[in-house]
This record gives sequence, C-alpha cells and structure tokens, in this order.
Amino acid sequence: MREQQGVMREEARHLESERIGLRRESDRLENERSALETSILELEEEKDALESAIRRSELERSKLEREKSLLEHERQLWGQEKETLREERERWEKARDEHRIPQGAFWDPLLPAPDCRAYGTREYHGALQNIPGDRTDMDACMYMPVEIKGVTFKQPHRCGYVDGSPHIHGFWMVDWDQPDCKPWHQDVTDAVSSGRRR
Repeated sequence: MREQQGVMREEARHLESERIGLRRESDRLENERSALETSILELEEEKDALESAIRRSELERSKLEREKSLLEHERQLWGQEKETLREERERWEKARDEHRIPQGAFWDPLLPAPDCRAYGTREYHGALQNIPGDRTDMDACMYMPVEIKGVTFKQPHRCGYVDGSPHIHGFWMVDWDQPDCKPWHQDVTDAVSSGRRR
C-alpha cells in the first residue's frame, strides 16, 4: 500500500507538473493571441489610414485636374484675347498710319547720295512735294512712306531742309543692293606672266 501511495503521489506530482506546463502554454498562447489581435487591429487601422490617404490623394488629384483644365481653358481664352487685341492694334496702327500719310504728297526726285555712308550702305534722299495745307512740312515728311529698290519704308530715317531747295527732304539709309559701296578688284593680273616685277 505504501508503494501504491508513492506511485499515486508520483503520478499526482507528474500530473500537477503537466497541468502547470499546460497552464503556462495556455498563458503563452493567450499572450500570442492577444498580441496577434493587437497587430491585426493596428494593421486594420493602418489599412484604414492608407485607404483614407488614397481617397484624399484621389480627391486632390481630381481637384488638380479640374484646376489644370480651368487654367488651360483660361490660357486659351487669354491667347484668343491676346490675338484679338493684336489684330485690333494692327488695324488701329494701320488706320492711324493711313490717316497720318499726307494725301496727295509724293517724293520727287528720289536720288542716291554720291558717296557711300558705310560698307554696302548709301543714303537716299528726296524732296516732298504737294504737302496738304493742314499739315506741317516736318509732320508730313515723318509719316510719308517710300519704296526704294523694292523695299517700303514707313517713314524716313530723318527729315530736314537742303540748301537751295524750298522743300523738306527725307533721308533713308539703304544697306542692300549697293554693289558700288563694296570694294572690289578690277584687273587682277599675274605680275610674272605680264613681265612686270615688283
């Protein structure tokens, strides 16, 4: 009987030890389950925050696209308005220039200066004839166009009087089609073949 009691005590200790081990394992599993639930909750919160950020980002992108579309539309309207203003300004300037041109006046004679002013450049001048009575000589001269060698000038480079002429003269600097205002070699010969020596 003592033996049986010893075996039973030994079994009881063994069972108690297993019960304590199981309780510890159960506590460990409970702690892991709790930690896992906490992690899941944190992940869900992060997921919710990320989804919320994505929604805000999409709303912001949509807002920016609308603003971009509005800005593009405004840019197009501004471009059209700018073009309209440019056309109006051109019409106004043309009308103003046409109004300033002295009607009935003309340049005569239109002559080149005898000497060149610069490389490839010669000054032309002409007397303004038939100036209307409601215009001053200088005003009429400064707004009287002329065509020289195929190019139209809206106005002279300068206006002034020339000794011996009762008319005001306009002056223009012409830097094209002036071949005699550029140096050239006339007769180039070989000094050796021509028998001349330096």
